Amino acid sequence: MTAVEKMEYSDRSSLLNLELLLDGVAKQITDNNIEFPSQFNFIWHNIQFSGQILDPKKGLDLFSINLTANLGYLPFSSENKAHRKKLFETFSSQLTNGEYILSPNSQIQIILQTQFSGPVDGKRLVEVISYTLLDQQAELKSIQALIMG
Repeated sequence: MTAVEKMEYSDRSSLLNLELLLDGVAKQITDNNIEFPSQFNFIWHNIQFSGQILDPKKGLDLFSINLTANLGYLPFSSENKAHRKKLFETFSSQLTNGEYILSPNSQIQIILQTQFSGPVDGKRLVEVISYTLLDQQAELKSIQALIMG
């Protein structure tokens, strides 16, 4: 199998996994009764996500989805002092400016926020989540690999 064939297989596999994942999300969020805020969870490429659909902005047909990606844990000094130091050096400016969040349980997170208009039904939500994840896929995977060491 050539490198191009491997890449194409990987892309097809990734899209298939995304399709299966989003089918599960669609089952959590039905077409008929989406209440705001609506929350859901899923795992994609070994990254755990918590999602929330926020109340529409008053007077606008504009909705927001927040996807919080849990990218990995900051190790304790006793676990791996060198890796902890490296992660602090790497992420200090992003943590300071709010690009990444360090949760109370030392988990490094990023919040992906997407605004959209139109109907708020399962099909539209799956479409918005798909575009968001596919747009951020390479960055999320590289950040997670860095955190995991």
